[in-house]
Amino acid sequence: MRRLDTAMALAIAFLLNFHTLSHAEETRTVTLGLSAWITQPIVQSAWHGAELAVEDANTLAARKKSSWRFRLLAQDDQGTANFGVNVARYFIKEKVTGVLGPWSSDAAMATAELYEVARIPQISFTAGTSQWTSQGNRMPFRVVGGTTEVGATMAEVVTNTLKGKRVFVVHNDSAYSNALTDELTSRLVNRPGLTATRYLVGRRSTDFNATIKAASQYQADVLVFLALFPQAAAFVEEVRRSGLDAKVLLVGGASSLSFGQAEMPQAYVLEYELAREQCPRWKAFTQAYVRRYDAPPSPYSYYAYDAASVLIAAILQSDSTDGEKIAASLRQIRHAGLSGPISFAAGGANAAPRFRLYQYQNKGQWRPAGVFPPGAGQNEKCL
Repeated sequence: MRRLDTAMALAIAFLLNFHTLSHAEETRTVTLGLSAWITQPIVQSAWHGAELAVEDANTLAARKKSSWRFRLLAQDDQGTANFGVNVARYFIKEKVTGVLGPWSSDAAMATAELYEVARIPQISFTAGTSQWTSQGNRMPFRVVGGTTEVGATMAEVVTNTLKGKRVFVVHNDSAYSNALTDELTSRLVNRPGLTATRYLVGRRSTDFNATIKAASQYQADVLVFLALFPQAAAFVEEVRRSGLDAKVLLVGGASSLSFGQAEMPQAYVLEYELAREQCPRWKAFTQAYVRRYDAPPSPYSYYAYDAASVLIAAILQSDSTDGEKIAASLRQIRHAGLSGPISFAAGGANAAPRFRLYQYQNKGQWRPAGVFPPGAGQNEKCL
C-alpha cells in the first residue's frame, strides 16, 4: 500500500518521535484484538479500516525508528453476548493490549467485567448503549455517540426535519435497539401534536410485510427503523413495494446502502460522525482504502480507523502496554480523528459526539441534509 500523505500522519507522528529505536533495542510488538461480526460484508469494511490504521502506525514507526509495532488479531463475535464472551476469554488468554469492539451492545455488556478484571481497554465504534460507559468501569471507551445522544438527535430530526406527527418505531430485543427505542420514544411522548408507537421484530427477520401493514393501519408518516443493520435493506425494500407514503429514518452505517434506480420512499439516515470529504486526511484515507480493497469504504471503515488510531496513540502516549496506564491516557487524550477531534468523558463515552443526516437520492446517492449539533465542525481546522 502506498503511504498516506503527510497530513494523515500528523495525528501520531509527534508521539513516535519519543520512541527512538537504538541499535540494541528490541522491537516491541503490540497485539490489538478486533471483536466484531466479521462474517457480515459491511463489518469486513470496518476490519479493513482498522487494518489500515495499524499499517499506517507501523509505517510511521519504521520511518521514525521507533521500537513500537502493532498487529491486529480479528475474531468473530457474531454480534452476540455468548460469542462475545468466548472472544473475550480468547483475547485475555492471548494477552492482547487493547480491543477494538465488541461489535454489539449485547456483547459489550456481557464482556465488560471480563475485560475490566483483565485490565484490557476496549474502544467500540458500534456498541452504542450508553449504559456500557456509565457503570463505573475504567476500561470501556466509545468513539461514536451513545444511545442517549443518538436518541436525542433522532427526536430532533423526527420533529423538526421530518415534521413527523404519527411516528412508528421498529425495533428488536437487542440491548442497543431497546435502549435507543426507549430513549427516542421517551423524548417524543410529550411533543405537542405528535404520537409515537413501537413495534417489535425478530433479530433475524427479513420479512416485514406484517410490520408495514401495522404501520399503515397506524397511519404512520415517519417510520424509524432501529433493528439490526443487516435487516435495513429488506425493510426499506418492503416500504418501497408497499407504496406506503411515509418517510423512513435509519441509523448507523445505512448510508452505505444503495437501491439503484428504484423509486424510493423518502429515506434518511443519521450517521454517527461528520463526513469531511474536503479534508486531506479524509481524502487520503478514502483513496488508500480504494487502492487496497478495490471498493469504497463504508461509514464503519472510518469509525474503526479512528478507534484503532486513538488506541494506538494512547499506547504511545503512555509508553506502556499496561491497561491502566493506557486507559488513563485515553481519558486525557485529544486525538485528531478523521471526522474531527476525539476525546472521552470520565466514563469513556465520546465527550462531544456529532452526527450527520443524509437523504437518499436516486442512483444510489445520499445527499447531506444536516449536521447535529447545528454548526458542528464548522470552525474546525481541516487536516
